[in-house]
Amino acid sequence: MAASQFSLPRRRRTQMADRRRTGIWTVVIVLAGLTAAFLFQRREGSPESEDVAVREVAGKPGRYETLLSVVGTDARLEAVARSKSHARRMFQQAVEQMRMVELRMSTYRRESEVSRLNATGSQHPVELSEHTLRVLRKAVEMSKLTGGAFDVTYAPLRTLWRRAQQEGRLPGADAIEEALAAVGHTKLIFEESRVGFAVPGMEVDLGGVAKGYAVDLATEALQAGGAEAGFVDIGGDLRFFGLPAPGQRWRVAVRSPPGVQETFTLSVPACAVTTSGDYARSFQVGDRRLSHIVDPRTGWPVANMPSVTLVAPDATTADALATAVSVMGPEEGLKLVDSLPEVECMIMARGQDDIVRTHMSQGFASLLEGP
Repeated sequence: MAASQFSLPRRRRTQMADRRRTGIWTVVIVLAGLTAAFLFQRREGSPESEDVAVREVAGKPGRYETLLSVVGTDARLEAVARSKSHARRMFQQAVEQMRMVELRMSTYRRESEVSRLNATGSQHPVELSEHTLRVLRKAVEMSKLTGGAFDVTYAPLRTLWRRAQQEGRLPGADAIEEALAAVGHTKLIFEESRVGFAVPGMEVDLGGVAKGYAVDLATEALQAGGAEAGFVDIGGDLRFFGLPAPGQRWRVAVRSPPGVQETFTLSVPACAVTTSGDYARSFQVGDRRLSHIVDPRTGWPVANMPSVTLVAPDATTADALATAVSVMGPEEGLKLVDSLPEVECMIMARGQDDIVRTHMSQGFASLLEGP
C-alpha cells in the first residue's frame, strides 16, 4: 500500500454535483460518475494535444475547475491556484497523465498495451510500459490480499456474462467452468518488463484499478504543479489533497441506493474515497437482475450488494478494495478492512428479507459528519 498522507482512526453513469457550506468543499459520491456542466470535445492523438478549458469556481475565489470525459466516464478536477493560467498549466499536466492511462490500459482501444497483451499474451510475453506493469503488479498484490476476490484476469467471465445478457439466458455450468479455467492472477507470467499468460483464453481488464491509478497520477501532477489543495474525481473515484480551508476537512456526501432512506456525509482529511456497487449498473437476464460485478472465485455475478464506500490513502487501493469488498460481502469484507491500517469502509447489503442494512468498519463512524 502506498505511503499514507493522513492518519485515520482504526477502524458507478449518475449525477455529480458540489455543494458549498460554511466554506467547505463538498462532493457527492455516486456509483458511475457525473454529468458535467460543460465537457470537452475529445481529441484524437497524444494527450499533449488536448486543450484544457478552465473556469473559476463560482463563489470560491482562487479555486478553479476543469471537466472532461476520460476512461469512459466524466471527470472533474478542482484546485487552488495563483491564477487562471497557473490552473490551466496544472490541469494540462494532470489531464496528460489521465489520457496516458487511458491510451495504455483501456480495453476499448485496440492499440492499447492491455489490448495487445490480451491479443497475444498467451502466445508470447508482451513488452509493457512501466505504468502498465505497475498497475498489473498492484492488481496481483490486491488479489493476494483479498484471497482472489479482486482479480484483473476475470475478463473471460465478463465476456461470458455480456454474452448472457445479449442472448437473454444464463450460461451453463460448463461454460462458467471453462471461463474460470482462464482466470487467476497466478496464471500471469512476469518476465522483467514483459507479461504473458500461462493458459490460452486469458485476458486482463484493468477497469477495477486503472481509474484509481489515473486519479492518483492526476493528483500527484496537481501537487507537483503547485496546487496547495484540491481534488480529482474520475467517475466517482476521488482523491483529496491539502485541506479545503484551515482546520476544515473535506465533506463527501454518499448517495444512498434505492431502499435506503438514511443519508451519510463524510468529513475526511486528505485521502481517497470511492463507491462501488450494483444498483446503478445491474443488468437483466431473463427474469433475474444481476450485478456488473463478477466474483472471480465462483464465476457468478455478485448478489445483494448495492453499495460499498471505501476510504484509503490512495485511489488505486480504494478502487480495488471497493470491488473486492463488494465481492466478499459484509462479514468477510469488514474483517479484511479492519485488518488494514488507514482503511475504512461502509457496506450496504440486502438481506434475505430484502431489507438493505448498513455495516461499517471499526473506524468508519468517526468519519461521519454529525447531524
